[in-house]
Amino acid sequence: MLRVFRYAYGGAKVMALKSRLLTPEDYHFLLLVRTLDDFLGYLTATAYAPALAGWDWHRPDAEAEFGRRVYGELAQAFQKVGRGLPSRERSFIAVLAQRLVVENLKVVLRALHQGLPPAQAVRLLLPVSGLTPLNFPELLNLETVPALVDRLAPTPWGPPLARGLARYRREASLFPLEMSLDLYVFSALWQGLAELAGPDRRIAAGLLGGLADLTNIIWVGRFREIYGFPGEEIYQYLIAAGSFRSMARRRALAFAANLEKMVAALADLPYGPWLAGAASLAEVEARLMRHWLQKLARVSAQPPFQIGLPITFLFLKELEIRNLLTLVTGILLKVPPERLAPLLQERSLEGAHV
Repeated sequence: MLRVFRYAYGGAKVMALKSRLLTPEDYHFLLLVRTLDDFLGYLTATAYAPALAGWDWHRPDAEAEFGRRVYGELAQAFQKVGRGLPSRERSFIAVLAQRLVVENLKVVLRALHQGLPPAQAVRLLLPVSGLTPLNFPELLNLETVPALVDRLAPTPWGPPLARGLARYRREASLFPLEMSLDLYVFSALWQGLAELAGPDRRIAAGLLGGLADLTNIIWVGRFREIYGFPGEEIYQYLIAAGSFRSMARRRALAFAANLEKMVAALADLPYGPWLAGAASLAEVEARLMRHWLQKLARVSAQPPFQIGLPITFLFLKELEIRNLLTLVTGILLKVPPERLAPLLQERSLEGAHV
């Protein structure tokens, strides 16, 4: 009964927000439109209408501006969800929202590293006001990456950035700094589980564990195949959560010499059978994403008086925005609908036909 009371308002609010996610019919139409005018015109009849109002989408930077605006919708979704929850659940959602703040910190890092003018870089920032006290336009006016690390030293972002600074200075690579930020957010989320009540803690831990597994496996594949990192270096960047809490599990994944051995190392995990026979990293990632979507759907379908509902809604909202960006890019590049559809990740896309 206490759980019903705690989630009565917040659960109803999230259910209302969830009902505004795009439907299979929406995706069916959006896959078929061939011009940006038709695409954005259709979206003005959806929950994205406020975000798209009052701008000229015929500008040369329309694609980047579209991304900024729809991610602004995601930032607002985090705030709306948080306002409907009791304090400890709201605090957990606030930490989850820091994944968006990290993206802006990466924009600042890249701008300072490349020497981009602040007026140019500021257009790349996501609108995350309300999620963080950081003033990103002000940070863009710093002259160097070390100056940024120094400025952020008193904030929670200072220690993770400081850990990657020595390597940045040696190699002139942003990679260690960006990875430090990503790992810090996962660590903060895992620690934040302790603030949740028992049933909510178990649900949230299951979702975070699934996200950590997905992220670890994708990272390992990319670090090995794209960057050519050795196993020891890959191991240092893995998240100690989910199925990979143990050092032995992380080492087995990190030191898998190729795709076949990586899949074999995962065979006894719940999603292991999903990966059997995968012939490429892209196929592994696609199968993992389908498994992740099914996990979100299962938790989302449970009674609304639990933390899983707001968390899964926010993950689904984020995936929806990635789908919209994929669709916009496909329209601009004139990718046929039948080639674009498999690139989308949507929980009920099976009901849509092109």
